[in-house]
Amino acid sequence: MKIRILAIGDVTSPGGVSHLSQNLWAFRRENAVDFCIVNGENASLVYSMKEEQAKEMLAAGADVITGGNHTMRNLSAFSYMDKEKNVLRPCNFPTDVPGHGYAVCDVCGYRLLVINAMGQVHIEPVLDSPFTAVDKILKREEGKYDLAVMDFHAEATGEKLAVGYAFDGKIQAVFGTHTHVPTADACLLPRGTAYVTDIGMCGETGGILGMEPKGVVERMRTHLSYPFSAAKGQVRAQGVLIVLDTDKKVAVSIDRIEF
Repeated sequence: MKIRILAIGDVTSPGGVSHLSQNLWAFRRENAVDFCIVNGENASLVYSMKEEQAKEMLAAGADVITGGNHTMRNLSAFSYMDKEKNVLRPCNFPTDVPGHGYAVCDVCGYRLLVINAMGQVHIEPVLDSPFTAVDKILKREEGKYDLAVMDFHAEATGEKLAVGYAFDGKIQAVFGTHTHVPTADACLLPRGTAYVTDIGMCGETGGILGMEPKGVVERMRTHLSYPFSAAKGQVRAQGVLIVLDTDKKVAVSIDRIEF
C-alpha cells in the first residue's frame, strides 16, 4: 500500500492560517492526501502561535502541527500543548518543558511516528543533540510504530543533510523547515528515506521570508529592534508531497507542491 503525506512549511502569519482554512481540504481531496503535517511555529507573525490558531489549522486539515525555535515563546499556549498531543515542539527541548516532541498517529490503519526536532547550528535556543534525542525516541517507541517521518527545524544546510543521512533507512522521510526558502534538493537517499533541506513557507509572498522588507532590512542594517509586518503579496503554501510504501517501509517519491 502507498500512503501519501503532505508537509507544509512554516506558517508565517495569520494570513497563512486563513489560507490553509480556505484551501487545504480542497488540496487534500484533489491530491488524495492521507496525512498532513504543518509547521505552525510562526503563525502569530514570526513569534510562535496562539491556541486558537493551532485549533484553526487542525480544523483546516492539518493532522499534526510541528514547531521550532519560536514555539515556546507563547507562554499562554503551554497548557494547550500539554493537552493536545498532535501539536508538537522540538523533541530535544529539556524533558520538563511543556508539550510533546513526537506523536504516533493512525494513517490508513498504519502507525505513523511523527517526530519534531531542532538543530543546534546558528539557531537559538541551543538545545540538546538532535541525533541523541531522536535515537532515544526510536528506541523508546520500537515496535509501537510502522513508519516514521521527521520535521527537522534547522538553519544550517550541512546539519540538515547530516541528520538526513544519519537516519536514512530508519525514518522514511526527513524534511527541513525554518529558512522559509524551498530548496532544490528533494531526493530519495540510498536507504530509502525521502529528504529535502527545506520545504518553504505558508504566508504572504513578495517580501523577505514572509515579512515586509523595510523592517527586516532596518534590523539587519542597524541591529535595532524594528517591528515586523506581513508582506503584501499573494498568500501561498509551499511544501512537499511524499509517498511511502508500507510493505517495503521506504519512500518511493518526494515532490514539491505549492497552492
